[in-house]
Amino acid sequence: MNKKITLLIISLYLLNGGAKIFAQIIDKPAATVKLDKFEVITVKQLNGKIEAIEKRTKQKLSTADRKKFLDLLISEILIGQAASQENVTVTESEVNARIELARQSGGLSMNLNRKLTDAEFKSIVSQSGLTWDEYLEQLKRAIIQQKYVMEKKRSFLENIPPPTEMEIIEFYEANKTAFVAPDIVRFKHIFIDTRNPQSKDARDKAREKADAIYRELQNGAAFEDMVIKYTEDNASRYRGGDFGYLRRNDAARKQLLGKDFFELTFRKELGEISGVHQSNIGFHIIKIEEKIPFQLLTIDDKIPPRQSHTVKDEIRSQLLQRKQAEYYQKALLDILAGLKKKAEIKIFDNNLSY
Repeated sequence: MNKKITLLIISLYLLNGGAKIFAQIIDKPAATVKLDKFEVITVKQLNGKIEAIEKRTKQKLSTADRKKFLDLLISEILIGQAASQENVTVTESEVNARIELARQSGGLSMNLNRKLTDAEFKSIVSQSGLTWDEYLEQLKRAIIQQKYVMEKKRSFLENIPPPTEMEIIEFYEANKTAFVAPDIVRFKHIFIDTRNPQSKDARDKAREKADAIYRELQNGAAFEDMVIKYTEDNASRYRGGDFGYLRRNDAARKQLLGKDFFELTFRKELGEISGVHQSNIGFHIIKIEEKIPFQLLTIDDKIPPRQSHTVKDEIRSQLLQRKQAEYYQKALLDILAGLKKKAEIKIFDNNLSY
């Protein structure tokens, strides 16, 4: 290589802060952003993120969506720099609290009667196509953004009007056919896992173990004692083996457990202890704790299975959440409009192949 060119590259490398900037020199910029510091979004970075999204969604992004995504990355940089200027940060305890909230809501949405275990939650994150570190990074950025927006628009966001009675009634009337409670069953189980290892010999031994447990039950052993002694479902071990609620229309859990086992739980009688049955994940001995039949719900009916709030309460909550999201979006867009006026932003359309 020409000596002068070599010296020029080295000097640029040193002036711009090392390998990260050197990578940007040999890559084309998609956009540059500066509020208080200069940042580059390279074509390689942009394409990599778009490919990851397309892989997760199994859909190609349109040209318009690609442009929106680039604008989203620019907006993230602007919010990040603005938050940094005002010393808005996120602590480890805030991240952990948000994860705990997600585990709790995840367990409720899956009718588990408990929060998701750490392993279950990480598995769901993995299934979304994100690594755990990527998830944590996204979560930290989201928390910082929310804290910054709340700080700048507190009065606006704290004065969101609640849904009116008329809005609630109109929503119910427009969607009343959706307010049904499917058949629901809740059971306890003694579980022997066959997911790892999956050899035939291991499965045969698991079956033998489950059969031996069932014989103990037939000889008078207490179901709850057998749960504590033998179950391999650690999340339910000290809750009597409570698996939680299954809804007849829960396609995800039907796929997880397998159609035959899933349907079996609805055929069993209340209080009945089954023999040994196999699902996609292992062997179970189940005891039916609760059965709730299908029903249409009026606006004042309590919602099964927990019966803790009515359809009206649920609609009110949904409409409030919708309003909160709308107000937050308005606040965010208003903040971004102001930041974009102050920032130096350049998009290199010639480098982008839409």
